[in-house]
Amino acid sequence: MREMASTRILILGDGQVADCLRIFGFASHLNDRFTGRADIVLRKFPGYTAEWVKLVTSSCVKNIGPTPDYVLLLLGHGDCVRKAGDLRPVTEPKEFGKNLGLIVEKITNELDIKLERLVIVSPLPTHPARLEHKAKGLSVDSDKLAAYTRESERVARDNGAQFINTSQLLDRALDANIGEDGYTLSSDGHIALADAMEKVIEITESPFPTFDKVASTSELKQIAKDASLVAAENISAYTYVATVDQYSAYFGKSYRGKV
Repeated sequence: MREMASTRILILGDGQVADCLRIFGFASHLNDRFTGRADIVLRKFPGYTAEWVKLVTSSCVKNIGPTPDYVLLLLGHGDCVRKAGDLRPVTEPKEFGKNLGLIVEKITNELDIKLERLVIVSPLPTHPARLEHKAKGLSVDSDKLAAYTRESERVARDNGAQFINTSQLLDRALDANIGEDGYTLSSDGHIALADAMEKVIEITESPFPTFDKVASTSELKQIAKDASLVAAENISAYTYVATVDQYSAYFGKSYRGKV
């Protein structure tokens, strides 16, 4: 039987993923490259620390429908990027790593997902010169951000997950990859991150051929039938029985689609 379902990709993060599905965003680039072969689900929590994301993770992943094939985690800015008036303390690196590890634990407890399909992305690097001149009232603890990257790599290694080091990826062309505000990705930066993500994602090929490969209408009908998510012979009818001693039981039988 051909596989019908396309690859499902969950992106879970703080403000760093807020623009990722816009036309220029890295998730939008992935969506274009995987058209017809992947579905991207975004759950963004701008301003959330890893501790706060930890608190909502179970509810978040349980309510996204079918289990995703890949989960991409991008956290860290919510822990150390502070706008004017935000008086929350910056998270210590060890605490960030602990919370990130607990998020991974919650994801693997709730989802039947292979650990190598969990991708931890380190916090995006900043452009210090642009931050100083453009981002008035914004403070970023660069040392903490670098320490978060090391903690992210450790958590990925300890859990058998994949890891993308955005500092190594983007620092080589920081002027081109970081926006004028000094802390968000530019169009080039989104493309570079999409390139790195594409390399770690294995896409399930669509069972449906391109239009020029369709030999006949009957063949296409057969492909659609073969690719059905629920095969007729697997549909079962169940009868509920309540016994006199307060116990209950279910009796089932397959009817090859005739329920």
